[in-house]
Amino acid sequence: MYIYVAKELSDLISDSDRKYFRAKIKGDELYFSKLDKIDNKFLQSNIVFGNIAPPMIEQSKNLEWVQLESTGFSEYMYLEKLNKEITITNLKGFFAKQVAQTALASILAIYRGIIKTENLKRKRKWVGDPIRSSLSILDNKYVVLIGNGSINKFFKNYIKPFNCKIISFNSKSKKDNIIKHLRKAELVISALPGTSKTNNFFNKSKLNSLNKNCIFVNVGRGNSVDEDHLIQILKKNQIRGAALDVTNDEPLKKNSILWSLDNIVLTQHSGGGLDSEIIDKIDFFLNNLKRFKSKKNKLTNIVSLSKGY
Repeated sequence: MYIYVAKELSDLISDSDRKYFRAKIKGDELYFSKLDKIDNKFLQSNIVFGNIAPPMIEQSKNLEWVQLESTGFSEYMYLEKLNKEITITNLKGFFAKQVAQTALASILAIYRGIIKTENLKRKRKWVGDPIRSSLSILDNKYVVLIGNGSINKFFKNYIKPFNCKIISFNSKSKKDNIIKHLRKAELVISALPGTSKTNNFFNKSKLNSLNKNCIFVNVGRGNSVDEDHLIQILKKNQIRGAALDVTNDEPLKKNSILWSLDNIVLTQHSGGGLDSEIIDKIDFFLNNLKRFKSKKNKLTNIVSLSKGY
């Protein structure tokens, strides 16, 4: 069996991790790509580990399984129309704990004034005591969670000690009911997947329903938010602030107004990061490889290209 490791992932795998990877692969050929292209090594591959360009999948006749190194897979959804018998798995849940902790850290950075003092630090400006009256604590906040996946499940557990009132919704919940609770929310955590159904989920009406004490957090996908309108309400201080791990454009364009706003935390889609991330991905793949060799239908995290999750 021939295993092709996509270039973007290959570039991140150290020599020591490659040695570990090769030692764990028994009886299979492992190829670390230096440039993703349709060549003989790719065309003879049965398995791809990592995110390759969807057109490459179209050209393959031997490919049976693609293990993505991401949770999102929207760019691959059109492949369903090709009627190819290729299984695609993702890393659903793999980043959840880290992302939930990033959301919590970002919220505390706003409540405890860390974002404000960091801005002052860059300006070498000392304000001191007057900052104190602008600080808040997380205790007893009214929290609305949008998305019932693993990220918000971890987040809900993390804030249990703070005795918050927590209401959960998903993309199928009734709009009127969501808006009713958004009006009261002091924290809104969006962890929606990137699908056609979630596109622009936080439109003008939902964003306008947020109150001046609300912090809006997006750790799902950038397409779920009307970013231009979010910028407008942030500029006008209609809400307390925002914490964005994801944006519509990634990398964020240099002329984006988001860079200049003092009331947001931008974590640059790094929320799922971890010092052991690469080796953990390799171990996840190796465990799924064992499943693939025994029963292909028992693979972990098989995605539905039609449903988008």
